[in-house]
Amino acid sequence: MKNLIGKMITIMMILIAAECLIAVFFYPKFSLGVLMGGGGALVNLFSLWYDINRAVERRKTPKGFIGRYVFNAVLMLLGGLISLSALLGVFVGLVNLKISAYLLGWRGRM
Repeated sequence: MKNLIGKMITIMMILIAAECLIAVFFYPKFSLGVLMGGGGALVNLFSLWYDINRAVERRKTPKGFIGRYVFNAVLMLLGGLISLSALLGVFVGLVNLKISAYLLGWRGRM
């Protein structure tokens, strides 16, 4: 499982770096939002990993998803307070978690 998480982190870092490098010259606030959202995606990944491990040990469904939703809402609110482009950047950064999971599965776990 740790190997899978490491690969997802690597893919997310590559996506975040590419998005920031492309947008930093034209939309610096978008790049700030991508960094905020990317950090949030990493926190979500570790929270999800912790919840999965806890669910396996206790045979119960943890309630950590509520914390992840609240955390994502706070990030989106902060991005919206900065600017509209930062809000879109936070969204793109948070979606990097889903994209990395898709790419990892599409490539056959690399």
